[in-house]
Amino acid sequence: MATVTAAGPKLTKGEKTRLRILDAALSVIATQGLRAVTHRAVAAEAGVQLSLTTYYFKDRQELIEEAFALFCEGSRPGYQKVWAGVFNYLDHYTPTELRKTTVREKICADLSELATDYLVEQVREKPVRLAVEQVFFTEARLAPRLRAMATEHRNTLLAPLVQMCARFNKQDPELDAELLLDTMTRLEYDALVTETTGIDRDHIARLLRRQIGWALGLRSA
Repeated sequence: MATVTAAGPKLTKGEKTRLRILDAALSVIATQGLRAVTHRAVAAEAGVQLSLTTYYFKDRQELIEEAFALFCEGSRPGYQKVWAGVFNYLDHYTPTELRKTTVREKICADLSELATDYLVEQVREKPVRLAVEQVFFTEARLAPRLRAMATEHRNTLLAPLVQMCARFNKQDPELDAELLLDTMTRLEYDALVTETTGIDRDHIARLLRRQIGWALGLRSA
């Protein structure tokens, strides 16, 4: 079983079992999709008795929703850490400096390198997380509650991108942010179906540099 989230400290035996079941549900989702999530399949993946999955979760919909909630909660610290670094880097530049083309070109190169490293690391080290995210985004339409959760998760991913783009584009930073997020998401999902040794890092870097450069107002990045 591929663990997507880690149990916190000082958990009771019941809490650990519940988290184990949710991790198992995420593993099933990542490898087989939402339709494969049943109490029996998850119990087998978790290595627990079937009665335990039905004890903690009244039906498969609750199991899926709770698994997605855990996934979002577990993903948040990683995003926050990365973005804290990005904004700390940008804060070294004054508003006047940010208007200079040479400064923007350097920022574009640095952010493109950072984004490429992050994307490749996610694909190599956390493929289950990316697969779960892809499934939720593509299959969330199946249930209104799940759709709302997927929308909230996407907005969480978009928010810091909008904040970053607003430093360079005061008119419509939301559009630049959406384009950047869609580009990175597509690159992640494309890389998921590629052998890790076959990931074309240079190609990813060029695509990200072009998209980030556009957001920074560098039309020939």
